[in-house]
Amino acid sequence: MSIRMLCTMGAAAALTVAVACANDSPTPLSPDPAAAAADGSTLKVTAPGPISPASGAEVNDASPPFTVTNSQALFGETPALVYRFEVQKENGEPVQSGLNAAGGGRTSWEPPRALEQGTFRWRTRAEMGSRHGPWSELVTFKMVAPPSLLPPGPYPRDPFQIVKFVERNYPERTRRGVSLSKRKEDMAFLRDRIIEVGLCVGHRMGRNLKRGGPEHSYDFLAYKTGGKTWGVDIAGGYDDTSKTLRLGWHMHAPRAFFDPLPNPEPCLN
Repeated sequence: MSIRMLCTMGAAAALTVAVACANDSPTPLSPDPAAAAADGSTLKVTAPGPISPASGAEVNDASPPFTVTNSQALFGETPALVYRFEVQKENGEPVQSGLNAAGGGRTSWEPPRALEQGTFRWRTRAEMGSRHGPWSELVTFKMVAPPSLLPPGPYPRDPFQIVKFVERNYPERTRRGVSLSKRKEDMAFLRDRIIEVGLCVGHRMGRNLKRGGPEHSYDFLAYKTGGKTWGVDIAGGYDDTSKTLRLGWHMHAPRAFFDPLPNPEPCLN
């Protein structure tokens, strides 16, 4: 006779096979899975352990990953779980939440929308269907502005000196022997820093729309002065990656297509 058949017998027989009936339960999390704990949870697992952002952390990534150590079952093996993450304002008002399937030992989630600067709290819990485990502790962290990509001043005012100032401060961006795609990435970075320093000292510099756009020139920027918009070559032959990159300032006829730099870095002079 099978254990499942024995479990349907009378009270005396049921006492004999009590252990067998318990082992035959389809849900290993609790002898009484429907019972809610004092904290309101209905899934018999431990609370996840918050890892990052850590308590008191200052975060400058607008969409930081939230990471926890996974919950463990209080009875039997841990089933497949998902994790609900919740981000709150300092006053407890929820601002974002989401679900993510459990990872191997740890689970992470990234908020779909950027977080503004300010103080926030976050927590998470494990879920399985309509049941949920206990919330983790609330962790408070602070969103801060990212550090400026510009080096500290004072900044030179002469355009040629601006170019050389940028070149000196980012030697890792001028190395030879890199791929062409890396050289283009470096040129775009240096171009934007030149424009930002120029803006900091009162020049009207911007990106140049190559042949009118929409692509921007890597080695060419637009410079407004004297009522005209000049094109400026800042790195002739930049695509020869066998050579160390050298920056310069060579103004051409006023035929550039000015495009303002979006969200320039804050000045540090």
